[in-house]
Amino acid sequence: MGTVADTAFGVAALLYGVAGALLLLQLSGASAAPWVLKGGPRALLLAAACHLAYTAAEWSARAAGPFASLGEALSSLALLVVLAILAVGRSERRTQVVGAFVAPLVVLLLLASRVRHGHAPPHLGGAILVAHIASVTVGTAAFSVAFAMSVAYLLQERQVKKKRLGGLFQRLPSLDVLDRVAWRSVAVGLPALTLGIVCGLFVGHRAQTSGAPVVTWQQYVALGAWALFAAVLLLRVAAGWRGRRAALGTILGYLGAVLVLVGYLLRGDAP
Repeated sequence: MGTVADTAFGVAALLYGVAGALLLLQLSGASAAPWVLKGGPRALLLAAACHLAYTAAEWSARAAGPFASLGEALSSLALLVVLAILAVGRSERRTQVVGAFVAPLVVLLLLASRVRHGHAPPHLGGAILVAHIASVTVGTAAFSVAFAMSVAYLLQERQVKKKRLGGLFQRLPSLDVLDRVAWRSVAVGLPALTLGIVCGLFVGHRAQTSGAPVVTWQQYVALGAWALFAAVLLLRVAAGWRGRRAALGTILGYLGAVLVLVGYLLRGDAP
């Protein structure tokens, strides 16, 4: 890997850590200094810019796209999560501080992307495999945003119930904003995950017919996560199911999605 990519990677990882720490300080109220309040989002934006530079250098050096291997997919997932948080922060007031809940995950994903570069066997490649990896990555990024908003919702709801209308209550977005962003994120992630599961079934069938080993438990967990996210959307539309119950369902579904990702990390190949 070239010096440019190494430098951009190191700076991006460092800035993600700094951004997470500043956002956590802002969220906890440990400091109200202007450099803390403004520094978190700015550090996150600079980290994303360095991440983009690293990604461009990597693609050029490896002649590979964003979903060519598990390493590229993990890096792309981390970048998509950050870009989604930044985009939501521009349209919804005070939501960027919720990035404190996903910053550690982003750092871990970026670091893991340097370790896992195993490509799938050539006979399992092709457009279907790329579509599978891409759609699962996009879906997981959307669910990461929904997870962060759901965690923030539970914290904010607790503040409201205890009538603590200062401190954390003023730093987090309103319950309505958190619920709406989480719902929209799930609505984006579910179709992507659906496409990923369907494409994954084709890839799995090709692996079975070629004699390659297939880890089926990940497929079952992915289907379970899909069912939870689908239930959150369906019950919201059909029964007005929102708020705390929707947040808990979203968190459980996300934990299932993360479990699938961990399984692929341990397995060492593309999802």
